[in-house]
Amino acid sequence: MATPDNTKASATDSAIDPRRSLTFSQTLYYARFGLGLLTGNKRPIAAGVPLTDSCNLACSHCVVRNGTLGHHSFKRICGWIDEMYRAGARVLYLQGGEILLWKEGALRPNDVVTAARKSGFFKIAAITNGTLPIDLDVDTLWVSVDGPEEIHDAVRGQGTFKSLVDNVQACSHPRMYANVTINTVNAPRLDDTIAAIERINRFRGISINFHTPYPGVEPLALPQEQRVAVINRLRALKRTGHRILNSAAGLKLLASQRYKRPINMIRMAEQGRLFDCCWGREHPGVCERCGYGIIAEMSAMAALRPSSLWSALHLM
Repeated sequence: MATPDNTKASATDSAIDPRRSLTFSQTLYYARFGLGLLTGNKRPIAAGVPLTDSCNLACSHCVVRNGTLGHHSFKRICGWIDEMYRAGARVLYLQGGEILLWKEGALRPNDVVTAARKSGFFKIAAITNGTLPIDLDVDTLWVSVDGPEEIHDAVRGQGTFKSLVDNVQACSHPRMYANVTINTVNAPRLDDTIAAIERINRFRGISINFHTPYPGVEPLALPQEQRVAVINRLRALKRTGHRILNSAAGLKLLASQRYKRPINMIRMAEQGRLFDCCWGREHPGVCERCGYGIIAEMSAMAALRPSSLWSALHLM
């Protein structure tokens, strides 16, 4: 996934990456899923499974780190994976806490990846905070970045940005992306955040989310008018060649907030339970102010918006 500093990866990069080649069964699955969108598809395409809610950080925006569940057992994780597969999902996201902390005896996160591939998942992605050496044999790797050093460290702790840069630069994974969540801390420094990520030069693109007001961290969510202003700036940056992965249609939906949620195209194991979309649906005001870019993208996909369908081809 690496591209030289200040060089934008082309739209054809994904097509020539051997990890991105589709088998006949995968092509057939995606074709059937696309047909299902026209007929009111009720099955998920993507699934999220946590390995742990333990974390080595205490980020100011996070509501899932260092909770009461700790490391989930390998048996439980594999049970969730199998259940997600039977439900119809074929794209799997492994998450935490910090998944690189997970272990059970001699088992490590890559053993979960192997199990997921044996279950039949087509694509496996993982997200990490980047402060530990990155060794994840996934198809797509997401690293959370909150801004330039002073902003990132204000959110995640002193020295975390330097650790992230060192580990990302040392990582040879071919499909590594930055995952950014915009909140009241980094929104005023949006351009600096994009520039800081592009200077790291290992990321092939940037995925944008907005802080979702889960109970206890509501003040970090942007007011609607400020979110719209940020999205307008993001659209301008995207038009001038910055590698922002959110589609034009997805960004418009994030700005308008006029899209269906919760959605049934993604299923999550959270809080020890399974949810369509996420557990925020149980808390008043969370769904209504959802900031997850992927939910907007999937809603745009369901509406057959061309730009979102194109983005999905590259990221799924």
